[in-house]
Amino acid sequence: MTANPLENVPIVSIVRRNHGIEHATVSLLTARRADRRIVARSNTRGFIIFGEIETQELELATKEALRRLQAGDAHMAVHPNCGTNFVTSGMLAGLAAWAVTVLSTQGERKRSAWEALPTAFTAATLALFVAQPLGHTLQEFVTTSAQVQGVRLGQVTRRADLGGVPVHLVELIHP
Repeated sequence: MTANPLENVPIVSIVRRNHGIEHATVSLLTARRADRRIVARSNTRGFIIFGEIETQELELATKEALRRLQAGDAHMAVHPNCGTNFVTSGMLAGLAAWAVTVLSTQGERKRSAWEALPTAFTAATLALFVAQPLGHTLQEFVTTSAQVQGVRLGQVTRRADLGGVPVHLVELIHP
């Protein structure tokens, strides 16, 4: 496989690494408590975690995530509940349904949008089957990176509650 041109854009490269560390951290936290609800967002400084987590537990999970990624557990950078998967699924299903609807109203045998609806549902469902492995691949090669050698954990800070949900900032330091 050819080199990813995004690796050469410093800001993109940093966010991709932070995103991979975020995924690995969330995986470790949810493995400890499966009923835990966590939402996370990566940025150039690290990532933000929304959810009921103790600051020390988050710090330990992030250190473990870094250690495991640096030891070669690259699979941890890809997460099944990543927004990349949801966006990929939504876009492909929407495009498939739209294409069927547009194509069914063209040509000699024009059908109403209502007549095309079963075919649109089928096309959207088939698109979702394609979206699952595609979303995984997009994460692996575009939106995350497991190449985190030299990255260190900075501060983990509980900022405030957002509607009763704790918010933590996780700072990551890149070489």
